[in-house]
Amino acid sequence: MKQSVLSLSGGMDSSTLLLHLLSTNHQVTALSFDYGQKHRVELQRAQQLIDYVNEKGYNVKYQVIKLDGLSQLLNSSLVTGGKDVPEGHYAHENMKDTVVPNRNKIFASLIQAVALSIATKGEKQEVAIAMGIHAGDHAIYPDCRREFRDADLTAFRIGNWD
Repeated sequence: MKQSVLSLSGGMDSSTLLLHLLSTNHQVTALSFDYGQKHRVELQRAQQLIDYVNEKGYNVKYQVIKLDGLSQLLNSSLVTGGKDVPEGHYAHENMKDTVVPNRNKIFASLIQAVALSIATKGEKQEVAIAMGIHAGDHAIYPDCRREFRDADLTAFRIGNWD
């Protein structure tokens, strides 16, 4: 069975990716991150989805990683202590306030570390790294751009053995 490590926010993109991985016979380790986000409902939805798929006979390993103290250091309206979340269409300039600086890189770094640990434990095996990043968000969220993801993957390969 193929192995995957997934960053599971509880939103539509990563939840769909989890279901896709399961439908293509992946053994999934799913990680959610509690970084002080205001939209706590996503963590609740992630747990509900994990409970649902595991009740259906899948065996998804799941863990919430707490990044205590991070929200106090970030300038974003999406984290506790930040400004009010702006309203409007994502194309509007004010929506840049919803950027959580380097969020996808933080998540990618952690799931890459877990994937590499699984891949090199015991018999070496291939492990997929999975993130449900919405390509349509790239205008507002720079770490959703293909160039960012490709550069991040290159850095991961350069910075690790095998």
